Amino acid sequence: MASKNNHFVLPDSTPRSSKLTINIAGFRVHLYGVQELSAQQREDTTVLFHIHGRTRTYKDAEPVAHQLLYGMRERGDSNRGLVVATFDNRNHGDRTSGLERGQYPACVWTPWQLGSDQQLTVYRQDMLSTIVMKYLASYVDGIFHPTQFIVTGVSLGGHITWNMLAEEPSIAGAIIIVGSPNLTDMLVERLGYASLSDIPQNTKEWPRSIESLYRERDQALEKIVGKKILILNGALDTLVPSKFTDPWVAKYAHQNDVKFIVQEDCGHVLSFRMMEEVVEWVAQILV
Repeated sequence: MASKNNHFVLPDSTPRSSKLTINIAGFRVHLYGVQELSAQQREDTTVLFHIHGRTRTYKDAEPVAHQLLYGMRERGDSNRGLVVATFDNRNHGDRTSGLERGQYPACVWTPWQLGSDQQLTVYRQDMLSTIVMKYLASYVDGIFHPTQFIVTGVSLGGHITWNMLAEEPSIAGAIIIVGSPNLTDMLVERLGYASLSDIPQNTKEWPRSIESLYRERDQALEKIVGKKILILNGALDTLVPSKFTDPWVAKYAHQNDVKFIVQEDCGHVLSFRMMEEVVEWVAQILV
């Protein structure tokens, strides 16, 4: 039996849910669990968007979708339906227009030496908020009726999920897995500096124009109010350390309904235990 600290891998025993792909203005959105909805659930369906991490594709959502939907069915029928939706992030998968699959030029990420999963947070108003959430109901009319949106993401997807909470009022809640509400300090530490004041002026490592964008992003998260939020971090995560989440929880959790879990002996992964927490949390949302 796999340790609950290990990276989640979909068990062979988990039944696979149905998959429906729709095209919204040339943008492919993949929907899981539509065929399994009862007639009543089709009239009141929660749509959970899963946002994948850097260098990955929408297919990373499939294990999450299958396990989550199976977990909901195992708990018994709910009057509310659940559909898991996903798509390729910008410059990933089928959206790498003009690029060879799997190749990401430096300009797609950053012009400076941050490495890993830190693109400028340009994703925050990507197709998710501007098109998919706005027009999804029109494209699935007669199939099911979306009545509530939840967003979840892992790593880069977790950072984006924080953004979406602050920017998209139609989102009722979110599950943030190894993502950070404080990218400014986290990235400064990655560069090897103790604080912003230690960074030399006019350095290409940390242009001031970039700093202002990250500051604006982090400050916007202070205004998140009235949301249901599950935050899942790993105590051994050195890529996105949980210490950068702690201050937000201490200052702003009281403005929301927050469950914050830091899993011991776990690094920068979606673990088996985290997946169990996701199922439990979503089940409470659907009550």
